[in-house]
Amino acid sequence: MNEYYLFLDEIKPNTFGTYFALGGYAIEKDDYENILKPKLQKIKIENMPNPELPLHLYDMRKNIRGFEFLTDNVIRVKLFESIKKLIKELDIKVFVSSIDTKKYNDMYFSNHTNDIYNITLQIILENFVHFLLSKNATGSFFIESRNPKENKYLQICYYRLLTGGTLFIDSATIMDRLSILSFPLKSDNNLGVQLADFIPMAFVRHIVGSNDYCGLYSIFKDKVYKGYNECTESRFGFKNLLE
Repeated sequence: MNEYYLFLDEIKPNTFGTYFALGGYAIEKDDYENILKPKLQKIKIENMPNPELPLHLYDMRKNIRGFEFLTDNVIRVKLFESIKKLIKELDIKVFVSSIDTKKYNDMYFSNHTNDIYNITLQIILENFVHFLLSKNATGSFFIESRNPKENKYLQICYYRLLTGGTLFIDSATIMDRLSILSFPLKSDNNLGVQLADFIPMAFVRHIVGSNDYCGLYSIFKDKVYKGYNECTESRFGFKNLLE
């Protein structure tokens, strides 16, 4: 039975508005080890003064925290074009769950609302399991470590879904298909979560009508999981809640 890794990251409400999004991509374990890791590391070695610096889209856009070298537009274009070329080559499936936090709090009376991590993680987990069932495969979750309190809360949400199931998939099926939830540290230089960092922001920018930064959204959109009959991506791949 094949094994898939799901690498996730998030974007919180910021200057782009009140949206929260959890998103990332699934990749077969062997493709991650034999294609993504060596090729992305090679891109970093060839285009960055410090290849061990973790990729972080916000810092790259702002030319800060080690990415000051991207003020040279020739280098910037070369780096982003290399990353986009790799994404196009990869056999990945993108999963995104987003929610307008202000609309949610207004609609459901803010002091009675559920946690947005719990809501979006449930959607992602359920759709990832759907994907695993379609491939007769198993999978693991990887989310970049935050602080101990947030990690603990996400771990609790994850195991609650494993043991309680979701609206559409029972717990026995979920536990049969999913294994661990891991929190790689930024210092681990995990290339899987570094690439996932590009996804949530690309989709939120699309939702709010901002420009497609470096064409990332159009590339990731082509990789969105299409779901049932390959034609239900708004349900199984990119789920914008309350819309």
